[in-house]
Amino acid sequence: MHIVRPNGSGRMERLFYSVPEVSEMVGISQKTVYRLLKRGLLSSSNALRHKRISRASIDNFVSTTCKGGGR
Repeated sequence: MHIVRPNGSGRMERLFYSVPEVSEMVGISQKTVYRLLKRGLLSSSNALRHKRISRASIDNFVSTTCKGGGR
């Protein structure tokens, strides 16, 4: 399932990603993605019986955990 929306350049941007995709994007294991979901550091939708994590949730997680210039 790929839910998309147009971005400023006219291309379609995906709004949701699967756990394996988030794992690869962020560079962590799938088990860690599930742990982050359980702790509330990532949020998901249970669309079609599968967890889907919004791009906004991923961006929020990265920005809040990488404060201080990524040191």
